[in-house]
Amino acid sequence: MPGAVYTPKEVAEMLKVNERTVRRWIRAGRLPAVRFGRQLRISAEALQKFGQPPVIGNRMDWLAKCRRARGAMPLSADSGELLQEIRLERAKH
Repeated sequence: MPGAVYTPKEVAEMLKVNERTVRRWIRAGRLPAVRFGRQLRISAEALQKFGQPPVIGNRMDWLAKCRRARGAMPLSADSGELLQEIRLERAKH
């Protein structure tokens, strides 16, 4: 198997979440994992894809756009105009 693989505990430590959260993501199908007997392993590729914003068709999910815009905003900026633009764009779809 080429590439690195991680245990749920290692992934939890990397993402700073509880191991149960990682296992819940795997059970829900949000994070692909491979089972070897009773042990779970998550590939580095699956972990990288998990960290990318969701894409629906050719456009990103509107919530992902909001999060990305919020992260790009300066802390002192007025976000009212930006949020209004996002809402108008969402209303178009």
